[in-house]
Amino acid sequence: MQSALAMTRAYFEGEFGIEVVEAGHGCGELDSMSLLDMTTTVEIGAPFNLLVAMSFQACLVDTLYERMTDGFDVQPDEVETYREAAIGDVVNTIFGHCTMRLQKLNMAGISLSPPVFVEQLHAIRRIENEAFCRQGLNTEFGRMDINLVGRREQFGAVMDDVK
Repeated sequence: MQSALAMTRAYFEGEFGIEVVEAGHGCGELDSMSLLDMTTTVEIGAPFNLLVAMSFQACLVDTLYERMTDGFDVQPDEVETYREAAIGDVVNTIFGHCTMRLQKLNMAGISLSPPVFVEQLHAIRRIENEAFCRQGLNTEFGRMDINLVGRREQFGAVMDDVK
């Protein structure tokens, strides 16, 4: 999670001039994880084997879309495609940099799946022996959440505090 936070801050501040401030966080064996307006998931491979769901408020998605398509001639029927492409690019960039940093820990490559959009879903349900860790982040343009889903033992001491 620390790598995701550092990369998110660096990318948002460096690329968009948007300050990111940590908001609420939690980790535990909740029955489900609530999602915001637009959510995309990526899977980080071995040795981590985590599902990452990055969820955004629509107002933040709109800001990122506008900044990333500034100067493009986007037709009305292409707006949703470009909005998703913008968010997919954000998530891919953040977690691509995370996996590069993390692979130094085990000196092996770590796979990263392409972003997959979760549509019409307001929550992700927990499977047995899995836990969720969530970090809320605020910007002046809206909120985003970074959600990690993995085996309970992956979260170690954080989960011990939740018992």
